[in-house]
Amino acid sequence: MQLVDLLDFAIEQANDGIAIMRFTEDRDVPIRIVYANRTIERLSGYSRQELLDPSNPFLQVQPQNRARYEELFVEIRAGRSVRFEIELGGRDRSTWTEIRWSPLRYHDGEVTHYVAVLRDISELRRRSLFQSILSETSDFIVTADASRPSEGGPRITYANRAFAALVGLDADDVVGRTLVEFFSPRNDRTLFANVLSRLERHSDISYELLLTQAGGDRWIELSGHQVHGEGGRIVSWFFIGKDISLRKQAYMQTAQLMTALDLADEPIVIYNVIGPLELELQHMNTSATEFDAPLIEKMLGVPAQRIRIEAAWNALEKCESVRRLVRTPPNDPRRWVTLEIRPMHSGKGNASSIIAIEHGLRLAPHDRRSDDIATMLALSREIRSYPDVEARRDALAEVLREEWGATAVFSATRRGEDVVLRAMERSGYAVMPQGLLFDRSVAVDFSWPGTIAPRRLTALRILLETLARAD
Repeated sequence: MQLVDLLDFAIEQANDGIAIMRFTEDRDVPIRIVYANRTIERLSGYSRQELLDPSNPFLQVQPQNRARYEELFVEIRAGRSVRFEIELGGRDRSTWTEIRWSPLRYHDGEVTHYVAVLRDISELRRRSLFQSILSETSDFIVTADASRPSEGGPRITYANRAFAALVGLDADDVVGRTLVEFFSPRNDRTLFANVLSRLERHSDISYELLLTQAGGDRWIELSGHQVHGEGGRIVSWFFIGKDISLRKQAYMQTAQLMTALDLADEPIVIYNVIGPLELELQHMNTSATEFDAPLIEKMLGVPAQRIRIEAAWNALEKCESVRRLVRTPPNDPRRWVTLEIRPMHSGKGNASSIIAIEHGLRLAPHDRRSDDIATMLALSREIRSYPDVEARRDALAEVLREEWGATAVFSATRRGEDVVLRAMERSGYAVMPQGLLFDRSVAVDFSWPGTIAPRRLTALRILLETLARAD
């Protein structure tokens, strides 16, 4: 075989695409193929005869690449070699290709032709992209060989940044070490034995376990799967995991919370918040189960009381606790209860759950023998204990409505009288100083529909006078 024939054979058999091209004066098709080997046909999906056709789309320059090509052509015409990567569109698929152009100059004349060497780098690009994704993900990714724990394996062949950061090492320092050595000795013995057994038998794993870290052990959720080669032979492991330390801590805190709730004497109920005023029962403590229904559910079922919860909903969405004084139904022996609603938010600003706590006031049963004056003093103390002005105003209006059937209207005033009751007119008013219920002096005008016994009027006066005191 002559040297020229041997050279032609080598070019035809090369894994890289090799072509000789010449320049044209056509801006849309600036080059024409003079020669192309078999690999060019494979990369493009076109036959050699089709590639020689000037209308072939494989040679057409896409508009977004025109400026780049023109710069490269300038370099080639000047006698310099260039190298670049580009996605070429073939008949059936696009191929990421590394292209090297080298000028051909005959007898030191003008460069009219050049040699193009094309290498398919699609797989390399995919791997690079995959490595980039693995490197940036918050989940940790580890690949390891197929060696068993009894053989000192599986040994890590790759670890992304998330895993390296978790164990407090550089990624290069992780490679070559066995995955098992990063498992904490504090893991449950039975669990640890199960993990080793499944790794030994090349079985998939999915466990929550402790990983050793420089600053202390971390809870992880670990899944492992085998990678099979030719003939189904296991060639490596692929592990993916999450740092679930915060979640495990929340589990423990939740268990402690539930224990504390069940031991509490006061009824406590936890709800998931589905939407505004839409609640889904999540947990009731033992004390709450002694009643036919939680108080907040009863309030939502009564239009007037539902409005009171609705008015407080904005505060709950801002993750602020609210307190409301509630008159209990006739079959509830507590009579008056402070309903405290505490929001629990998801970190996005909205309440994802609420805790409703029913603080029952220690009052005598409301019957003929009850001391109404003592009840009013207790209610006054309760109202004054509320931390926000809106809750204190709401509580006063609720007591007037429930105890005397009275409606109240608040208005600014300069009157100096403290409390005036007009029994015959079934009305009255009280001047509330700045601070307790309002940001300035306000008159509470109220009226009631029927006759009120003298002792009950005295109780009303005591309630209003104690609330009007500035101390």
